[in-house]
Amino acid sequence: MELDTLYISTQIEKERLNAFFAARPMPAPIDKNWNQWWESRQMYNKLALETIPTYSKRCIRDVLDDLLKTASYGATEQYDDANQRWTFVALHFSENYHEILPMLALLKQLGSYTQTGFALIFDWMWGGDTVMAYVDFKGGEASLEPVIASYEIDLNRFEEADSYLQILSETLF
Repeated sequence: MELDTLYISTQIEKERLNAFFAARPMPAPIDKNWNQWWESRQMYNKLALETIPTYSKRCIRDVLDDLLKTASYGATEQYDDANQRWTFVALHFSENYHEILPMLALLKQLGSYTQTGFALIFDWMWGGDTVMAYVDFKGGEASLEPVIASYEIDLNRFEEADSYLQILSETLF
């Protein structure tokens, strides 16, 4: 089982981040962005994207806390007050497109709270070449980008994620 890594990095004011944490995970409507991203995915026995599951937690903070409490995820988060940057990582997040859909819905929800940043679900532990999902936060929205390989991501963003994950893994292991 080769689990992909979740990396979230966004510039967000502490008050807006707390409002995001307090919000209930919301269902995501399937729109052109979801369909374009889904069609770009390569998988065996691909089904149509008909529904996007939602986490059944009281609030988003509970979803993230579950990841942080479960040691097998290797999850951690950090908020840099000086730069107003929130980073959340789960080193061993998922290997399955259907399993990541609730997280992608949550990330789409985060888009309305932040102005800039990105999220990646990719095979960092296994070389970092294949991207399951890349979310770009821009102008109060989150866009799923039809990226399948790391070289398609802005080099600065990929290097940021790689550097952060390298330091984290050395600290943990």
